[in-house]
Amino acid sequence: MKNIYLLIGISITFICIFNYYLHHLIKRFQIFNKLKTFSIYFLSSLILFIFLDFYVFKIFGHGFPSSVSEEKFERSPSPYDMFSGKAYYNDHNSDGFRGEEFKNSKSDVFQIAFFGGSTGYNGDPPIDKLIENILRKNNIKARSFNFSSVSSNHNQHLYRLLKYSDLKFDLVLFYGGFNETIQTYLYDPRPGYPFNYWIRNELSKIKYLLLKYSSIYAEYEKQTGKASNMSEVKKNVNFLSDQWLNELLQNYESTLNKAKLLSKNFIKSNKCSSTQFFAFYQPISINKSDNYSKKIIKTTKDYFQNKIILKDISSIISEDGFVDSVHINQVSKSIIAEKISYHILSEVINNCN
Repeated sequence: MKNIYLLIGISITFICIFNYYLHHLIKRFQIFNKLKTFSIYFLSSLILFIFLDFYVFKIFGHGFPSSVSEEKFERSPSPYDMFSGKAYYNDHNSDGFRGEEFKNSKSDVFQIAFFGGSTGYNGDPPIDKLIENILRKNNIKARSFNFSSVSSNHNQHLYRLLKYSDLKFDLVLFYGGFNETIQTYLYDPRPGYPFNYWIRNELSKIKYLLLKYSSIYAEYEKQTGKASNMSEVKKNVNFLSDQWLNELLQNYESTLNKAKLLSKNFIKSNKCSSTQFFAFYQPISINKSDNYSKKIIKTTKDYFQNKIILKDISSIISEDGFVDSVHINQVSKSIIAEKISYHILSEVINNCN
């Protein structure tokens, strides 16, 4: 709470200084009655306070970070899957995803549907294109469809797969782990819920705007969780308990199993006789994670250790390949693509008939 008191103290100090000079200016001209003078003091103080709270304190890192790019263009509202990229933004196609327009190729082309969060979305080129290039170097006509979007999780990807089931895929590939577990720990704590769902969709518009733009209100939320009532949401799900963590991992597994069933029994293949499904557990930095995130990583790896639904490739990137706790540099993306391509070549392509 010290941080909040400091911001309020700074605001009051600036308002007092401002009004001191404003008082002398008004006194010099002597053209306002007391009511008008009070109105001027009040309005000028309010404007100064809002300027400090909404802009100046934000510059110094207080409140919640806000990104126009992410909010409007990378997490644009989308039916069924909650949000995705905005159509025609940068290199987005008409569906809001990176790359060319989505349409089926000729029947001799191996088609991949790649689903991920920001780690699948980012890159120049992104991981799915690197995989496509590797397969082509192995004389395989391949095309990838990148359905990744910033902050999306596999529960959303499951609905997204159904949403675009008019397309044909020989391989459906889910790449993630962070957004399915640690993102839930950091934001909306309800297993499977989209990024910040409570804040973005269930909170009143006034509270949402204050949390988004007001540094002081957001700092109060960080300290107490009472501004958004997030503390009550966490209490209802028994947040950070072993039960909560187990439900988180059960949801992760259940979503992958549903996606596999949907892929194999409903999605039509383009080149192969049937559609295959792969899920990969992505690298997450240990050094850049807090203690509870480390517990989540370890428990996730232990939970899926003997379950074939998820391939663990989380250890193939060294710590110096991470930009932050989950995002990796371009060199590391190539390493990931090589590893995934190896599984595709050995387990799918050779059995494609």
